[in-house]
Amino acid sequence: MDSKQDLGRRLYRALLRCYPRDFRDRHEADLLQAFDDRSTEPRFSGIGGRVRLAGWLTKDLMRSVPLLHRPFTRPGGGMMGELVQDLRYGVRMLVKNPLFTAAAVVTLALGIGMNATVFSAVRGLLLEPLPGVQDPERLIQMYRVWGGLDFGSNSVPHYQDVRDRTGDAFESVAAWTFSPVALAEGETTERLVGMMVSANFFQTYGARPALGRAFIPGEEDEGPGAHARAILGHSFWRTRFGGDPQIIGRTVTLNGHPFEVVGVAPRDFKGPVSFADVPIYVPIMMAREVAPCCAHLDSRGNNTFNVVARLRDGIAEERAQEAMDALLVQLREEYPDHYDRQLGTRIIPQSEAGFHPSLAQASMGMSAVIMTVVALLLLIACVNVANLFLARARDRRQEMALRLSLGAGRGRVVRQLLTESLLFALVAAVAAVAMAAVATRALGAVQMPIDGPWDMTVDVDGTVLLFTGVISIAAGVLFGMAPALQATRPETMSTVKGGGGGVGRSRMSSALVVAQVALSLMLLVGSGLFLRSLQGASQIDPGFDEPRNLVTAALDPSLQGYEDEEVWVLLDRLVADLRALPGVSEAGMVSWLPLGLNNSDRGIEIPGYTFAEDERRSINYTQATEGYFEAMGVDFLEGRGFARSDDADGKPVIVVNRVFAERYWPGESALGKVVQTAGDREVVGVVEDGKYGSLGEAPTPFMFLPSRQVGPSQATLVARTRSNPGEVLGQLRGLVRSVDPNLPLFDVRTMEDHMGIALLPARIGGSVLGLFGILGMLLAAVGIYGVMAYSVSQRRRELGIRVALGARRNDVIRMVVGQGIRLSVLGTILGLASAALLGRLVEGLLYNVSGLDPVAFTVVPALLIGVAALAVYLPARRAAGGDPLEALRSE
Repeated sequence: MDSKQDLGRRLYRALLRCYPRDFRDRHEADLLQAFDDRSTEPRFSGIGGRVRLAGWLTKDLMRSVPLLHRPFTRPGGGMMGELVQDLRYGVRMLVKNPLFTAAAVVTLALGIGMNATVFSAVRGLLLEPLPGVQDPERLIQMYRVWGGLDFGSNSVPHYQDVRDRTGDAFESVAAWTFSPVALAEGETTERLVGMMVSANFFQTYGARPALGRAFIPGEEDEGPGAHARAILGHSFWRTRFGGDPQIIGRTVTLNGHPFEVVGVAPRDFKGPVSFADVPIYVPIMMAREVAPCCAHLDSRGNNTFNVVARLRDGIAEERAQEAMDALLVQLREEYPDHYDRQLGTRIIPQSEAGFHPSLAQASMGMSAVIMTVVALLLLIACVNVANLFLARARDRRQEMALRLSLGAGRGRVVRQLLTESLLFALVAAVAAVAMAAVATRALGAVQMPIDGPWDMTVDVDGTVLLFTGVISIAAGVLFGMAPALQATRPETMSTVKGGGGGVGRSRMSSALVVAQVALSLMLLVGSGLFLRSLQGASQIDPGFDEPRNLVTAALDPSLQGYEDEEVWVLLDRLVADLRALPGVSEAGMVSWLPLGLNNSDRGIEIPGYTFAEDERRSINYTQATEGYFEAMGVDFLEGRGFARSDDADGKPVIVVNRVFAERYWPGESALGKVVQTAGDREVVGVVEDGKYGSLGEAPTPFMFLPSRQVGPSQATLVARTRSNPGEVLGQLRGLVRSVDPNLPLFDVRTMEDHMGIALLPARIGGSVLGLFGILGMLLAAVGIYGVMAYSVSQRRRELGIRVALGARRNDVIRMVVGQGIRLSVLGTILGLASAALLGRLVEGLLYNVSGLDPVAFTVVPALLIGVAALAVYLPARRAAGGDPLEALRSE
């Protein structure tokens, strides 16, 4: 048989492979006769007969398998008709190989689902405009600027001046602050974190109550205690009161005082913080009954409130800033003692303020890192699926060659293959949305280690679905384009003639391996840096000893109506009983624990010290009792701590830290020096520096005031245990119940758990990115294994010939593994260069770790290369262990 006959036979054999099995069985005998010179069948004899056979086979094919070649004809339906047929054929390819489909869909769904989940969380908690608010773009937050303090809070008189004197710039100005309250119902008392707000709070946000009315502007001008009214949060109304529509006019008891319910907040209204679910709102003028520590409403130095304002129509932020600057000039003239040190007022759009502007930059930075990481995870998934499609293209190369040879244009075939890829991506998107729904529901169940009415619930809404659809389409094009172009290259025609056509495809697979290793390394190094950061944060000295042996519990007797003298009787009894427990070595009290979100500051003067113009004159402080320093294990550099005699009848005293002493009395002993704050106070002790606001803060001045001299406030019991801290916590609860069963006890935990607030950024970075890093490494391992297994299968005959000619199996394994390792090393080099840039960018978010941490940049590459070597070794070993004769016969 001549070469033309052989070519024809190959062509029609390849064509038959595209047909269903029953079609092949029906026509194979006819096909063989057509190319047999001894055939006596007249209709297939000669060139004309063979042409007739080709036409007949094609016609029969169109009748029996209309989906196979019709997409490559010119149907009457035009472009839309072709698209529908492409989709129908894509669906057929989707269900044809369920294992291939499952592998591709699961891999893609993992990458897309992680992106959808993170996008839902970041958008819902940080980026989305406040829900239930009218025209949120017109809302701004105001903060007072002092030397060294960029985001100072406001007093009620200051808020009232802003409200009454800036009407040309602002339509409405309101004040608010979170405040704990004790809600009594029958014999039970529940501690809630509600909100104290000005009477125009709901009007400023443009929120209409779902039931009843809002507070009435002007009510607060009637003076403190004049309006014992409350508005319930919508979800609290539904869960606690069953959504009773007759709730308006009923009375609830807060801190032992009756409050009339006048309204229910709107369903979607979250107030100033998008992830808060405030249970109850009370007027500022009820501060004496709600929060005695904030009851001095007429004091301009009592800066405990946030101020929000609504810009008038047509007023830009610049005009509002000018109005606030002009007001500050007036207030300096009227109240020089209170405003001479204020440097200005900072106006922050509500969309940028978030929970607090001081936390916004870190929150957005961490969010950007996590979004980048999940984007890398999606790229790795796309590379994996692209490798799967390249492997499938090998099985379909004869089909592609025949379609091209039968007249289909390359663009037409590429469009069909991209349609298949997009169908895979859209199926993966459906699975990803389901995954994101489960993940966001789990996020809503997370309990923040911070006291407050927090609700982390986020929804998979239309915007998230749109985002998921867009990235799914992008992913489909990304992983489908390269295999589609590769499958339709001109040299694909050589397949019809028996050629392999695998050189280009091998290069493409090698390039994808390099890209996958580089992306995986970036992801793993980033995860390693944040895991190292978590380790570094845990090793930072907080300024006190062995937090695992400390237990804490907070209580506020004033919420139950205790007077000052009664408070001290109660607290002293609790501390004495706590010290008497066999598992406790020392106990004391403090108003605010270090490394929490609560903080207080007071203005100071230092005789003989001249402050610079922009130097901060207010210092953060806390109030403590005797036994506190001993329980915490704080080191004294000189002097003493507080004693029982440091009370209202004793000499005013103060304890400061090292930075405080060195700043104001450099080279001198601080003992006996005077600090003017709440009177003239003598320094009786200097303690070692600690971490007060965050683990990453630089050493900062701090001072301690004796609680018995300043006055009782919310108290946190601190006890150092000798044995099991959990057992002592249970005994502590019992002590409080024995003294007053209705006294709410909150934040009952070990100091290690309390430090979870400060460790939260590091833990989020370490745990979340660590999980993504593990997923990335698994995807990389699977992808490299798949590519190498495919590459080895293409070289099966070559490897069989090498073994048949005497090559040792170990040499064959070494050769194949060496090629895979070279690709991994090249990817590692590229990945390390990119990871170094990434490390520099995130260095500000790391604790005690360099962005070029040597451990992360050595252990991670070694681990990844080891995983890659294993992924290469397995298919190499299987190929080298096969029968060379079988490999040759298979060709």
